[in-house]
Amino acid sequence: MAADDAGSEHRLLHFRIDKMAAGASVVHKALMQASDAIPAVQNAIHAAENLAEKYGFTVGDGGQLTDSWAGKALPQDMHPEDRARAQQQIVDDVAQALRTADDIDNDLASVLHRAAQGEFGTGEDSTVAAAAAAADSGNPGLTPPEPPPNASPSQNAAWWASLSSAGQAILLRDHPDWLGNRDGLPGAVRSQANVARLPAERASLERLHTAAQAVVDQTKSVYDPSGNLMVNALRNLDQIDRKLRSLDAIDAAMAHGGRQLLTLDTSGERVKAAVGVGDIDTAEHVAVFTPGFTSTVDRSLKGYDQDMGNLQQHSQNLSSRYGDHGQVATVAWIGYEAPQTADVLNPDKSVGSDGLAKIGAQKLDGFLNGVGAAHNASGQPLHLTALGHSYGSLTTGIALQNDTPVKDAVVFGSPGLDISNRSDLKVPEGHMFSEWSDQDPVPRLDIANNFGTSPYEGISGGALNDIQQLSTGDATGADGPHHITHEHGQYLDENSTSQYNMASVVAGRPDLAVRHVQPWEMPVPPPAPGEPIPAPPGREPQPPPR
Repeated sequence: MAADDAGSEHRLLHFRIDKMAAGASVVHKALMQASDAIPAVQNAIHAAENLAEKYGFTVGDGGQLTDSWAGKALPQDMHPEDRARAQQQIVDDVAQALRTADDIDNDLASVLHRAAQGEFGTGEDSTVAAAAAAADSGNPGLTPPEPPPNASPSQNAAWWASLSSAGQAILLRDHPDWLGNRDGLPGAVRSQANVARLPAERASLERLHTAAQAVVDQTKSVYDPSGNLMVNALRNLDQIDRKLRSLDAIDAAMAHGGRQLLTLDTSGERVKAAVGVGDIDTAEHVAVFTPGFTSTVDRSLKGYDQDMGNLQQHSQNLSSRYGDHGQVATVAWIGYEAPQTADVLNPDKSVGSDGLAKIGAQKLDGFLNGVGAAHNASGQPLHLTALGHSYGSLTTGIALQNDTPVKDAVVFGSPGLDISNRSDLKVPEGHMFSEWSDQDPVPRLDIANNFGTSPYEGISGGALNDIQQLSTGDATGADGPHHITHEHGQYLDENSTSQYNMASVVAGRPDLAVRHVQPWEMPVPPPAPGEPIPAPPGREPQPPPR
């Protein structure tokens, strides 16, 4: 009897010691995690204070923001729009830092409470060390807070900046699907997350492909007088095929090196992707190119990636030789489903409608603001240029009617920007440019398609003021001669004048670009005695000189 009682007491004591060891181990782990996480929150607050000081604000002890320059004139080199974005970033930085701090406090309090209640460990481990090790491996301790719901790019940037490096690594490992397409996060983070997602995305599509092929095979033996079953089955199989080819195109682009996979979206009818050349986090000059009609990842990414590689190199050369020596990055943004030839008669998807452009513009707006928010969060300066070709210029024009960090924009082969006044575009005065090659018919389609006033002179219906038309003809730039382009798809051709002009703008030296000379601006030889002075197109001839 006494032996039984002693054995029971021993087992109870062993149980309690195991539980204490397990609890102590988990508490130690949580305290170490908290000590690692808190400095990140402090750093986020310090970064917000530094950004506030730069833009004339003060962050109070309670997180409130005071305008130190209220009623005063801003410095000449500071744009009110930049200051407004910085103000919002500061507010979001402080809010997300406090949110993360609360999460740390709540997680730690929960661990301490559970340890006090003896909730950790089984009490049946053979040794104290084994109990501690089992509890440590079986409990994550503190966990990083999830992204804020329905977050803006600046809120996403603030959330990420408030996390410790260990917390960020956990999310990259466990939740790359949270990060890859989250506007406002650093490009390197988005790329790492999206590259990590590629194998799972491919495996999922391959399973869908196998199932779709089985449906096609089964449909062959089904009596189907209308043929609709087979048409639908083949259409579904083809859609999955194209998505798999899109992943092939992404793999090929990334294999070139020096690339960032900034968007990866396999939902919808087609894959959406954005591939950067260079490092958008450290580059002072970033250009985002939006293509247009018939563009898809599977058919178009290879060529556009090459175009952006050439443009990045040309812009970098101009920046190094004639600019601020800042680094340049370019992005081929196929982040929306552009209209396709097969949908010309579909009013919702037709190239003659701005419906898909409006959908794409919302995504482009988020991407542009995300690049700006990530730079604000890191304190890295940013000169952001938007480039839009064809229907992509319409998408770009709609996006630029919202507030973005874009400082320069170039549209080329444009059918219109869906605006009636230059003031509709939130791009600084003197920094909106257009290009039009002489055999490109698309710019003449703007009136028929009702895409607003043309960005070009010489189009019926007038042109927008303060949009500078750049040359696409043979010309000599700061770095030598460049050749003419004629057709709709040639604007990005290597060593063309149109490419040189874009590179000048991207490098922050638009003054080096070659302007398009209108016919009435060209020098005219003096008339022979007694002959009238020839008139420019659309103008009355002048009487002969006396």
